[in-house]
Amino acid sequence: MPRKLPIALWGLLIFWGAAAFSAPPQLAIIIDDIGYSAPLGERSLRLKGDFTYAILPQAPQGARLARLGAELGKEIMVHNPMSTLKPRPLDAGALTEQMSYPEFQHTLTQNLVAIPQARGLNNHMGSRLTQDPQAMGWLMKRLGDQGYYFIDSRTTADSQAWETARHYRVPTLKRDVFLDHDQDILQIARQVDQAIQLAKSRGYALAIGHPHPETLAVLEQLGPALEASGVALVPVSTLLQRPEAAPRHYTALCLAPPISLWKRPDTLPGVDRPLIVSQQTWLRQALHPALDNPTPLHQNQHLLLNRD
Repeated sequence: MPRKLPIALWGLLIFWGAAAFSAPPQLAIIIDDIGYSAPLGERSLRLKGDFTYAILPQAPQGARLARLGAELGKEIMVHNPMSTLKPRPLDAGALTEQMSYPEFQHTLTQNLVAIPQARGLNNHMGSRLTQDPQAMGWLMKRLGDQGYYFIDSRTTADSQAWETARHYRVPTLKRDVFLDHDQDILQIARQVDQAIQLAKSRGYALAIGHPHPETLAVLEQLGPALEASGVALVPVSTLLQRPEAAPRHYTALCLAPPISLWKRPDTLPGVDRPLIVSQQTWLRQALHPALDNPTPLHQNQHLLLNRD
């Protein structure tokens, strides 16, 4: 006969279950491209609620607006420029695939030092660089060592950034919705609603917008929509506490991987050969299984702000 649970334990289980069930869906909204326009940057920082702000590290107003944001209690990120597939000028502080390792790390250091308030980093443009496994490895190793998180803006469907961040155990998520690819108030409002509905159906969502006047006009009226929908606006760091964002700790699965993972399958049982991990796709797949990679809603580059 099965043992009955004590009444007190049943009470705890009911309490925990109710708390989990009643936890509101979460939405994080990043405002990118902060640093060129002082008026639009300041207006963005004064939005009510837990918005997160991605600062262009070498932009003229970037450091000052980062300080102001921190004083206002806002979460700050580095919005690091990266090389793009399209022939367009890159912002100061851009990382490119042509850089040597020392050049790459020197530029990254300058950007991180410029915005000391930052808790994480996301890519500005970057449709070219985020497809480069070596560059993404350099970036994620550094971010992981220094305790930053990474958000993949998904400016291309072929980005390797999120997967590489997971490999290096960097807390990470992918952008779900671009709010203002079309700078039309009605369309922006529809994108905001799409992000809210995604949060309600999945439990969380991550959206990215920009300090365009039209975007700010919509976000300044966001409070009632969130309250009516029961969705909580949270900083990115709060979303990153969800299990979906936690780095995978592969060593917890098996302290000593089977020998088949350390030898080429076509040589077993034979003489070991030197292993070059970057060339052994079978090993990478065995240790790091492919994860779902939904097609982003928009695959366009970030829109550049008029610089005033």
